This record gives sequence, C-alpha cells and structure tokens, in this order.
Amino acid sequence: MVMGTIVGVILAGGKSRRFGSPKSFAVKDNKAFFQWSLEAITPVVDDTILITNQDLKGKFPPELEVEIVTDMEKFAGKGPLAGLYTAMQEKEACWYAVIPTDVPFMAKEVFERLLTERKGVQAVIPVVNERLQPLIALYHHTLKQRIKTLLETDRLHMRALLDKADVKYVPFSDEEPFININRLEDFNSHIQ
Repeated sequence: MVMGTIVGVILAGGKSRRFGSPKSFAVKDNKAFFQWSLEAITPVVDDTILITNQDLKGKFPPELEVEIVTDMEKFAGKGPLAGLYTAMQEKEACWYAVIPTDVPFMAKEVFERLLTERKGVQAVIPVVNERLQPLIALYHHTLKQRIKTLLETDRLHMRALLDKADVKYVPFSDEEPFININRLEDFNSHIQ
C-alpha cells in the first residue's frame, strides 16, 4: 500500500425501495446522480471504485472511467459496510473517501475539508444539524478487520463501526451538499 493513498468509494448498491427506482440513475440537470457523486469525489482522491449490486452493474455506462464491482458474495446485500469492505478488499489505500449516489448536491469542498481533519484518527465524519453523516466520510484502512467482524456478526449499522473507532466529528453549517434524495417526495421538492 502506498502511504497517503486515498480511494474514492461510490456506494451505488442500495435497493431504492422508498424511491421506487434505482436512485443512481435519477437525473438532476441532465446528469445521473451517480455522476454527481463521481464529480464530487474524483478531484480529491487517487483512485475511485463504484460498488453496486448485481442487478445494477450492467446499467452503468461502459465508457465510465471507474472500476465497477459488486459486493463480495459473502456479504452481498449487507449494506454500506459491505460496500466499504469490498472496496478495501479491491483497492489498497491508506484512506477511503465514501459517498453514496443519492446526494446530487455534494461538492468536492466537503471532502477537501474532511481530508484536512484526518490526522491521528480512523474516521472523519461530517455532522450537519446534529446528525452524523457516516456515508459521506473518510475511513482509515486500519478499520478493515473491524468492518469484517461486524459483517460476520450481522452488526450492520455504521454506528457500530464508529463506536469502536477513533473518530473526528466535523460540523458543517451548510446543509445543501448533504441533501439526501431518499424518496420521490424528496426528488420533487429539491430537484423538480
């Protein structure tokens, strides 16, 4: 592993049950949500990987200049921790910068700020209006074994990881980059 290497991890494998169709391909300003995530993370990382599920893998454009993989079979369907662990297995790095595809207002400046806060910790988590944002965050490679243990014991909440890690919580006052489009109502109120 090259010390200091940062891999961007785009989490695009959710079921989108509340949205009604795959959120990765919803469109804002003529651009799919996954492309907004890619544009927010790519300028601040050394490499990028997109983690998705088997049903969606073939729907991403073949010309996309990012490696697209599915969760490891052993942990398929186990949520964001499985996606992060899969990325850690696929690409060695010092840090992993995580972003989901349902935050089409995200800006690279958020990650630039997070990157300045990583000294001496294992995770850097934004806090917006007193709410943790663990899916828009930085995770150190030393958490890999802990993530694997959580997955093997079906403790799948990100909070279970954070409770046992050295975490720096970074407050953000601007909510807009963190707007999460989970439901069609969110899409209608923020995008249409």
